Amino acid sequence: MRINEYLNNLGLNDNEIDIFLWVFKLGSNPASTIANYLNMERTYVYKSLIKLTKLNLVYETSKWKVKHFYIPDSDVLEKFITKKIEKYNFLKEDFVNIQTELEQYKQPLYNSSIPKITIFDWNDGIENLYNDIYDNVLKNSYISIKLFSTNTLEAQTSLKFEIKENREKLFKKLGEKKVTVDTYLWNGISTMEEIVKITQIENLYNLPASNSAINIFVVGRVTYIVIYKKNPFGIKLDSEDLAWAMHFLFDKLNVN
Repeated sequence: MRINEYLNNLGLNDNEIDIFLWVFKLGSNPASTIANYLNMERTYVYKSLIKLTKLNLVYETSKWKVKHFYIPDSDVLEKFITKKIEKYNFLKEDFVNIQTELEQYKQPLYNSSIPKITIFDWNDGIENLYNDIYDNVLKNSYISIKLFSTNTLEAQTSLKFEIKENREKLFKKLGEKKVTVDTYLWNGISTMEEIVKITQIENLYNLPASNSAINIFVVGRVTYIVIYKKNPFGIKLDSEDLAWAMHFLFDKLNVN
């Protein structure tokens, strides 16, 4: 029946539809009589009638101290729909007032759970990454950053001049600002064999920048990773959780 679909679209389930239609058909009756006609459990029918009453789809009256339920006419549906329209029109108009507040609920969760990732590639991209590191230091007035670098003899044999020069500029600018670079070098011939810590920036100018050498900069809450391949690339991870984990890891390293 089309009426069932219509009532279902108004939010009534199948049993509530049957109860509504039988009340409309039978007229004023107690819940027990309606339950007998529908062959439903009386308590369930009573609770459903109370719900429909609160929606103003069914009305109640009292006869001989017993609640009777009835529907005066089909206009109850039109009135019900009209009230719904008025309510949602009001909510639509009021949405602009709560939209900003709603966004504030989302923002902290977004910031804490999803890192912001930026990719840098080729020589120009790596230069931009170095500039981003320097800007980050200045913006937040950092006086110390951390650097992990592979430092194998094999990777030192073919330095890429452009990248070496740009990275050297970064270290010089950091030195001018009296920024300490706590550096952890993984030394070796072809593989990493030992780890040492240095803080003198001038000792960083000749770090490897080829053959898959790796630099990891931890600048406050941001981690930068550079891998020096034929086409070098870098990643900026703006994640406080990752950065604090890296700080903790470096602080716990046993170095000479």
